[in-house]
Amino acid sequence: MNDDSETAGAQDRQEPKIPQAAQGNKDAGKQDGGRKRFQIDIFRDWCKACGICAAFCPRHCIQLDEEGSPFVEDSSRCTGCGWCELHCPDFAISVRPLNERKDGVAEHND
Repeated sequence: MNDDSETAGAQDRQEPKIPQAAQGNKDAGKQDGGRKRFQIDIFRDWCKACGICAAFCPRHCIQLDEEGSPFVEDSSRCTGCGWCELHCPDFAISVRPLNERKDGVAEHND
């Protein structure tokens, strides 16, 4: 095969266009000079207190109390990586970006 024909074929291909609506809100959760903020919700009725969420949190936002139940220590440190949410065997944790209203108050991005 000729290398020139392969190169020419690659040049003819274009990146697919993604509709603006499908791209989502790129600014969702941005606050404090562009830094995103996140809300961490723990659903107590579903949680069996295994501690996996706290163990996987790279920023130590989630800690365990004296009974071994997780609680949010500092959500301002959360980067939204989702490791806690992905590894929870009970689907008992949710991480969502916060929106900042014009008055500076943070709210959920629903």
